Amino acid sequence: MNNAITEAIILSVGNDKPETRQNRDFIRVGKSRIQGKGVFAKRKIPKGTRIIEYQGERISVTNLFAELKEGKQASIYSFGLSRDTVIDGARNGNDARFFNHSCQPNCEVYIFDERVYIYAMREIVKGEELTFDYHLGPAFKKSKSKMKPEDFPCFCGSANCRGTMLYIKPPKVK
Repeated sequence: MNNAITEAIILSVGNDKPETRQNRDFIRVGKSRIQGKGVFAKRKIPKGTRIIEYQGERISVTNLFAELKEGKQASIYSFGLSRDTVIDGARNGNDARFFNHSCQPNCEVYIFDERVYIYAMREIVKGEELTFDYHLGPAFKKSKSKMKPEDFPCFCGSANCRGTMLYIKPPKVK
């Protein structure tokens, strides 16, 4: 792990207050070529920089599925925090909910003390769209329904595009 990330980890441990400057002046939301709205760099962002905390209402997975059964619209801004809890960015969330998926992302997610942070994996230039790999999978480990890659299409357009936002285990190297 590089020093910038290590320093950010040390700074975030024990900090129990959400970031007060939501976007830390790194990002803006705009129209994305990938899908709908996206997050873009307002200025150069160095590798290892903590960009934003993913915020929103915490909801149990059980309650989320109950709401779906009641006919409530599924939130496309739900971030799986644990097997039992999601963060719904559509409910009291911030601009982090507009990060799009990419199979060749420039950001990555770290979770510390049940708080989700998005970091720059490499230097990001001004105007570049910020993305992370969603690594989608079933909500329950022993899910009976099979998730089909074509039901979760990827529009990232990267050279390494898997064609789906689902997490696909890389083949084992012999």
